[in-house]
Amino acid sequence: MHVIDLPSTAVADRVSLVRTLDAGQRVTYAALEGPGCIRHIWVTAGRENLAGRGVLIRIYFDDESEPYVEAPLGDFFGVMHGLPWYPLNTQYLSVKAQSGYNCYFPMPFAKSAQVEFEGGNQSYPIYLMVDWHRYPGQTLEEPKRFCARWRREKPAVSYGEDFLMLDADGPGQLLGFSYGVRLYDDTDRWSHGGGDNIYLDGQGDHPAFLRGIGGEDTFGASFGGAIHSPETHLYAALPYYNHEDTGNARPAQRVAGYRFFEPDPIFFRE
Repeated sequence: MHVIDLPSTAVADRVSLVRTLDAGQRVTYAALEGPGCIRHIWVTAGRENLAGRGVLIRIYFDDESEPYVEAPLGDFFGVMHGLPWYPLNTQYLSVKAQSGYNCYFPMPFAKSAQVEFEGGNQSYPIYLMVDWHRYPGQTLEEPKRFCARWRREKPAVSYGEDFLMLDADGPGQLLGFSYGVRLYDDTDRWSHGGGDNIYLDGQGDHPAFLRGIGGEDTFGASFGGAIHSPETHLYAALPYYNHEDTGNARPAQRVAGYRFFEPDPIFFRE
């Protein structure tokens, strides 16, 4: 399970900020002094298409120069394709109507945490609340830090090389991922191109290769998802599924899914 070791006595605190993020502007919205642990982040921005794709979120821990989180705002909260929102209801991510983004991943830090936004091509109002725990007079021995990255390939090659979602050093734990794919042709369904492949710890004492059997199976769906109704569940689902008329013989699909490894945790050493 996703377990972290935190100090025994906590003081609840909150940082709130509302301001306009200008195009190209880079602003620190929350600067927290540790030791502490972020417990909840709520954000909302513009409600039009591409608003969530047009703002970057970065989160830094313990005065490191490289961000531990770096992604477009909507994608970080599980909303793919530049859409403003669709319903998400999981223990880690929750998205409400009109772009109410919520994140519940625990994010411990020993010295400091910093939440930063960077604007894209136009200005957006950014509303933020960070709920976190302070540990006055205590130390944080927990070595784990929350990490998230965004990757994109456009156009992707049909039946080409694997799309690399994560390449991480250990020790660590894979908590999950969000995934989006959009077809531009009608030669096949998205799900027939393969499933998830998870490679662990090379050829050591306990090597592991976790192989999925189909794109839709990764997210708990079945039969190619061609007649799939969008839905959201606790650990895995396809919350967005749309058939787009591209003018070809049959409509192409635009899909978003997520998978969290909470009851079936994946640890890695290297």
